[in-house]
Order: sequence, then C-alpha cells, then structure tokens
Amino acid sequence: KQIPYYEGVPVSTFGEGSFYWNEAGRLVYAGKDFSTRFGIDVSAYQNRAIPDKTIDWNAAKADGVEYAFVRVGLRGTSTGGLNADAFYAQNLDGAAAAGIDTGVYFFSQAITVEEAVEEANYVLSLLGGRQLACPVAYDWEMHDSSYRVYGISAAMATACAKAFCETIEAAGYRAMVYTSSYVAYNKFDLSALSAYPIWYPEYKSADSTVLYPQLYYRPNYWQYTSKGSVAGLSGNVD
Repeated sequence: KQIPYYEGVPVSTFGEGSFYWNEAGRLVYAGKDFSTRFGIDVSAYQNRAIPDKTIDWNAAKADGVEYAFVRVGLRGTSTGGLNADAFYAQNLDGAAAAGIDTGVYFFSQAITVEEAVEEANYVLSLLGGRQLACPVAYDWEMHDSSYRVYGISAAMATACAKAFCETIEAAGYRAMVYTSSYVAYNKFDLSALSAYPIWYPEYKSADSTVLYPQLYYRPNYWQYTSKGSVAGLSGNVD
C-alpha cells in the first residue's frame, strides 16, 4: 500500500544521525532545525504502581521532565461509557505545582461525530477551567476487533477527530491528534487535520538500528518508548 499524499502536511526531515542515546538512556535530538523538550505521559497505571499512589512531581522535574501529558479520561472500548481517570486532577495539579508544563489526553472510542463532541465536552468539564501550557490530545486507537471503533470508515474517523479538536479549541485550548502510522495512513485524512499538531508513537530500544521516527509526515511529539524510567515514578513510563 502506498503512503497517501496529504496536502499542507509537513513531511519529516529526520534521518540517520538525527537522534542519539544520551548517558541517561534517553533519545536526544542532534539536529539544529528544531528545539526539543523532554516529557512523559501518565495515567492511573503509573499512580497505582506507587505505594501511596502519588507521583513525586518535584523529583520528576529534577530528573529533566519539562512537560507531562495527563490522561484525563477515556471512553470504554466495548460499552462506550465515559470515565474520568481516577488520578487526573491530582496529577495535573501536582505537575503544575512542580513547575512542569501540562497537557491532557483523552482515550477516544468515538464512532459518531456526536460522540466525539460529547467526549470533548466531557474533557472540558473535567478540566474545570484549568490553564494548560500543552495541548489537549485526541487519543483515538483501534488495535483489534474488540474495539468498538473497529471497522469505522476513514471519513468518519477523520470527522470525529476534527469535531473533537474544534470543540476543544472553541473553548480556548489547543487541540492535538494522536496517531499511529496505520491510523495516519488508513483512517485519518491528515490534510483535514493539518491545523493540529501530531503526537506519534514509535518505540525504540538499545537494539534499534533506526533511531528516528519512520512516519512519512513530521510529528510534533514523538513518543519513543513505553519503557522509560523517571524519578518520582515506579516502573515504566512513556
């Protein structure tokens, strides 16, 4: 299958030598075209791995974390119910108090535009007017046929993403789209979503021979591992 051409979407210029592992085991950008920052994303999974369920955000800040995306909530993959992340408020307020810039993400399973708008309004209600330095990300994922979004058309998937982002931005926040390469090439028309930054996951390890994101289009945020280690948290972190 060919990679689709999306008008108005910047093409990636990353290549061999763009990134390297530093002494802390983190990928660092070696080029001069962009400035970069180091961040993490967290959800209740991270809190529950800590005995007192509380992330030490000051320790994370001291360990180089400059921004954090906090899961604010999710729609269930089967029943489709809306749920808040049990620790979203604690994480947002704790990170902000430590001087870490914050954004949020919502795990979407929207199959209609109405559901996408419902999700965006739910996020806005949970934020309660909090100020965010980073975007509100639409995290729409489809791993297998057990997900209620499985089989949704590309036109509807794109319309849902656009509706969510437009609702978020109408409330004064910056919106962003999370997308894997499969979704970027098969489910989202990135031309229709070109107004919004891209958060792209592609994991690397010490064994990786290619140390740059393989997405044809340029991501704004690269989630390069699900097995990161950061002070103030237990276990793995993105």
